[in-house]
Amino acid sequence: MSQPTVSILMPTFNPDPAFLRAAVASAQSQSYPYWTLLIHDDASDTDVRSLVEPFLRDTRIRFVRSERRLGIGGNWNACLTSVEGAFVQFLFQDDLWYREYLEKNVSIFRGHASVGLVSSFHTYKAEGKDAETFLTEGGFERVQEERRSRMRAGNGKAFLMRWAEEGLWPNLIGEPSFVMLRLSLVKRVGTFRQDMRQGLDLEYWVRCLLHTDIEVLRESLGIFRVHAGGASMRNDRSGEGLFDRLRCFDVLLSLLSDSTERRRIEQALQAQVDLLALKFRKRFDDGKRGVGGSSASEALRFFAKHPILLFRALGAAMFTKK
Repeated sequence: MSQPTVSILMPTFNPDPAFLRAAVASAQSQSYPYWTLLIHDDASDTDVRSLVEPFLRDTRIRFVRSERRLGIGGNWNACLTSVEGAFVQFLFQDDLWYREYLEKNVSIFRGHASVGLVSSFHTYKAEGKDAETFLTEGGFERVQEERRSRMRAGNGKAFLMRWAEEGLWPNLIGEPSFVMLRLSLVKRVGTFRQDMRQGLDLEYWVRCLLHTDIEVLRESLGIFRVHAGGASMRNDRSGEGLFDRLRCFDVLLSLLSDSTERRRIEQALQAQVDLLALKFRKRFDDGKRGVGGSSASEALRFFAKHPILLFRALGAAMFTKK
């Protein structure tokens, strides 16, 4: 009996050599042997192929380098064009899986035909002093607590509606390194939005949850590294991606036809706009950067569509005591 193959996708850009080798090694050491790994480099400034050359002796692993910079979303989507297996799984260049990660995920799929997405718990690990501070102040410890208490298996749309009413925070489904997808779901949902800096995985989960049941593996099956060079810390410092969650609400509204469901999400969106206004006030009070570049453009486009939300939120923020 043939075994289903997992297509592992590893988008890379200027990786830390030690982290990258450890990530590839964690895939290669999996107890479930039926997988392929595509390492797709986004025109890094360094010779990434030389870093992974020893691993390429394994015929399940191949390396491709983009001729030009595609960006985060572009690189993720370039990986998706090469998917061949029954299941799709990203593994980012900094992250690690424990040995039974693939085996336990595939087992869930094989026992539950209606499930198209499996989310696995994992551990956050700080690399460096700044990362240790960010791990605490950035809310990662709270994310783990929220995930343990609120993550539930079952109907994806029902879960999504509850999650949206709670603000789509935190990312309960998790980072792509710890979410396995059925290929049929990926084909239905399509590609990632390339115009998002921070929330492109969150937006993708929103679309996925409308079409599938979900399962949860509640044991820690790997490590997500937090470090100064990671996208999470860079985006927090720059203010990039602050509007991505609001845009996810917009996406969800565009996909809902039931008027009652739409009203529930519109109310949740107003609450999030109010909170974001307060967050921006706090950023300025703390001396942090507001928004600039692409995030400023995103903000203008969003509030051009929702001016009433903006005025209500600004009023609330202005009259809230420090």
